[in-house]
Amino acid sequence: MPHAIDWSRLDAAAYRVSVKRSVRQFAWRTGILAVVVWGCGIAAASLPLALVGLVLVWACTWNYFRPAVTGLLVDGSALILTGLGLLGLSWSWFDGSVLANGNKAMFTALPQLIWGVRRLASYRTARLAADDPQAIAALETIVTKLSKRDAKTDEAVVLFHTGRFHHHHNRLGLFAEGMVALLEGQAVRLDRRADVWIEPRGTTSLGRSLKVELRMGELQLAGEVPTAHLERFEHWKTGMAVPRSAAA
Repeated sequence: MPHAIDWSRLDAAAYRVSVKRSVRQFAWRTGILAVVVWGCGIAAASLPLALVGLVLVWACTWNYFRPAVTGLLVDGSALILTGLGLLGLSWSWFDGSVLANGNKAMFTALPQLIWGVRRLASYRTARLAADDPQAIAALETIVTKLSKRDAKTDEAVVLFHTGRFHHHHNRLGLFAEGMVALLEGQAVRLDRRADVWIEPRGTTSLGRSLKVELRMGELQLAGEVPTAHLERFEHWKTGMAVPRSAAA
């Protein structure tokens, strides 16, 4: 960053940065399905199905390369239009009674409609979040650098695994001002050193990791942390380590 941004401004920008990250991830994952749907429509010479896929491809491409809070409107609207399109298509494909066809059509289209409504509902909250372009750009730079740092050798990076099979690989960045957490669902969370705790809850079967509970303010997450990484955190927490500034 060209100059330091106040930590409180970075903290306020975290919600919009989280939304932008989720929009891009959603675009990447949905984009794969969109290309398949588009290809199936072309292969089957079905113009309606190809149009459904094309709408999704456009929305995903836009949101991937231009992620923004308004991306919630783009993918929400695209999903609802896709759901309505699939509703009409599936109705014409099924043979049976009106009630049976209606139930099958709703089962086919309901996931898209639900996802679309949820994305639109999320926009109502996201648009009210603090909009500080300078702080958002600064925090995105921090997040990008933190994502690329080598957790094996960087003493200011802690890996924290969550989920039933510990498949969510969260990354905690330890800075002089506080901790930046890159959490599951592309969430970005900032907290001061005094408000962050990692409490051991037992060892794993192999003994190389510890079961812990991460507390950041009111947020509590259970997961696993490599033993060496817990030591890094404790050194940072107690002041034994001198971490770099987030502005570095």
